[in-house]
Amino acid sequence: MAILTESKIKRLLRTTNLKETKVLVLEPGTVITPSAKEYLKDITIEYLKMPEATETKTQEATFPMTRLKAKEPPDANNIQDVLIYINGNGQVMWKSHLTYQFGIKINITISHIVTLQKKSHCIGNTVLADALNTILMVVKTITMETLASYRLDLVQEIEKLLEDKKPYIDSKYPEGSFIPSYKDEECVIALFELHAYLQELEHFIAKEMKEGLKLEDYIKCISIATTLKDYCWVLMVQMKENSVK
Repeated sequence: MAILTESKIKRLLRTTNLKETKVLVLEPGTVITPSAKEYLKDITIEYLKMPEATETKTQEATFPMTRLKAKEPPDANNIQDVLIYINGNGQVMWKSHLTYQFGIKINITISHIVTLQKKSHCIGNTVLADALNTILMVVKTITMETLASYRLDLVQEIEKLLEDKKPYIDSKYPEGSFIPSYKDEECVIALFELHAYLQELEHFIAKEMKEGLKLEDYIKCISIATTLKDYCWVLMVQMKENSVK
């Protein structure tokens, strides 16, 4: 029986890509110490326990794999072709695990948006709170199966705004070279952090989701993530310039 401790997690952070995936998959029967659970919570990393062999048999009896054959693509050789994919690192992964990872990244992004909305509300900045609500509504509609078309109008509105604002923003505060300091307002720093999470979401979609989505949805998903990331950067710069005034 394996035991997962806080020190083992720290070693995994140094030696694996756990910081990027934000998901720790545990072998069947692994016991997690209370301090390890608390540490995972503090660093916003989720853990997924693989079922015991007896649990797997029960699940297979309740949900036979053959039921999934109705969803097989016409070029699939067997049911495994439907359930697995090769990620950007050449690793074989279950599509359900991909969905789980993606869901975690969406939830982390949403939590940062809502937290920043609360801060904006408390300081009376309703303009920023409304802008963040637009981002929130779009993020909530991105799923592995479908993209809510009724939210695409919001994305188009953001894209029109970016056409006007982005050239100036890129010349004054180019993305990747500007970093706020501790002297900046809290909302500026929080927007910079949110931008990083949206950037990570964009990277994850581009690298991992190509095999999990139809090509049209894959391209649309990347475009939406990029638009939201750029919009967040514009909001950050506007907040910074307003604080200077």
